[in-house]
Amino acid sequence: MTTITSIPTAARGKVRAFIKGHSMFDAFAQSLGVPSRDVKNADLLVFAAIHDLLPEVQAIIDAATGVTFRVAPVVDNAKRDAEMEAVMNSHERAMNNMPAGYDLATVLADVEAFLSPIVRKSLEDALVPVIAAANKPAIVTEVEKVVMRDAPLVAPSGAVPYAVKTGATMPFNKLFGTRSTLGFGSKPISLWEAHGMAPAIDPYFVVDANVMATLATAAEHGTNVWMVGPSGGGKTTTPEQFAAYTGRPFTKIQFTKQTSVQELVGGKGAADGSTMWEDGALIAAMRRPGMVIFIDEPTVASAGVQMIVQNVTDDHRTYTIHETGEVVKAAPGVCFFIADNTNGAGDETGQYAGTNPSNTSLVNRFKRMVYVGYLSKQQETTALVNRVPGLPHAAAEHVVEFVHNVRKLPELEGVALSLRQMVGFVQMVNDGFGAKYSFECAFLTRLPQTERAAIETLATLSWTDTFEQLLAGVDLSNLPSNSASAAAFDDETSAELLR
Repeated sequence: MTTITSIPTAARGKVRAFIKGHSMFDAFAQSLGVPSRDVKNADLLVFAAIHDLLPEVQAIIDAATGVTFRVAPVVDNAKRDAEMEAVMNSHERAMNNMPAGYDLATVLADVEAFLSPIVRKSLEDALVPVIAAANKPAIVTEVEKVVMRDAPLVAPSGAVPYAVKTGATMPFNKLFGTRSTLGFGSKPISLWEAHGMAPAIDPYFVVDANVMATLATAAEHGTNVWMVGPSGGGKTTTPEQFAAYTGRPFTKIQFTKQTSVQELVGGKGAADGSTMWEDGALIAAMRRPGMVIFIDEPTVASAGVQMIVQNVTDDHRTYTIHETGEVVKAAPGVCFFIADNTNGAGDETGQYAGTNPSNTSLVNRFKRMVYVGYLSKQQETTALVNRVPGLPHAAAEHVVEFVHNVRKLPELEGVALSLRQMVGFVQMVNDGFGAKYSFECAFLTRLPQTERAAIETLATLSWTDTFEQLLAGVDLSNLPSNSASAAAFDDETSAELLR
């Protein structure tokens, strides 16, 4: 007898492949609550019966087993009727409670003649919950809400971090620990939850209230900010600490001459034997709510790469991926901050070699352009003490005062003398090196001869305190100009000036 009551072993693979290729099979497996690979053979026959696939299944079985004829089964009618009545009684309650629409009799009508009572009972057991589920009204809106609610709180390993807006705000002064009397001091700043993916707050970071407020209030409006100024002024740390204080995720995209469009936008890659699109760094960051996108030194990149930034930072904040046709829109709360040593005009002095003028349209996308200069003497002294634990305040003041005076020299115009170099100098002295050698390593060796001579001259004329003694906490307010510390910075050029 070849009427289908089970799937022979020789045909199971081909039957499973045939049925699983049907467009409705995945939904059927989902209704059973099992992966498609775990659907039982009996359930495959149920699916075939529902979708009128039994003739094709029978043909596959016949071809696989070599059977080419079909005989009608011999059935004891009285026994069949008794079995059928028992089956109907067992399902009567379920059928009475089944919603209108699909019903068991309609589903089985076309195959009724081919079913034995046992097979029919198996089909009914499987079909009753399926038909009940099929007759339930759609709840698309509720499903979407559940998906949003059940989204993972931590980004997958290797994924770009994301955040959600908490709805809470905090006045600027309170959030950043400043005491500004200007209007922005009381401005409410939105707080975000990045689920552990925000940068850490640097306890030694000294906030420049004006610069930080420029970024914070711009973010509230969705306004882009372009930061210009010398190296070491805080153009990188300020946006990172803005993200840290407000709980936002942060990504830094460093531009070089080799930066390509594909690195920013993405391209096609292979995974599991198939081709798929892989986002570049910029597009991936744009998809994450609350992301602080920090673009570092775009003027060193080619005009074509800069054009990508120009496209995504306009008022629409979108980018069309030509390969896929997808229009990617920046997620809510995304901030675009640029740091550049020039103002987008490039540099001809040689100090920032390799920078290129930016398209005026790109620069105009940034409604705020803020100069991030060096901190005040008081702020730099505080920062230096913070960065070098145990450094006496008087010693820090001594170094900061000297560096501020050096920055005013005409020969040093445009030369970067940053907090990093001051920290490096103090650390070397703490490590046991002499003041002169430490000063050379931290400040002088990196400079051309003209600038180096100017700094050495000022050191000889103004270094009237013994730094090593200040470092030890000894206050010598009236040390003579021919002290050991002053002599340490003396050379033939500066000594000649003193004669």
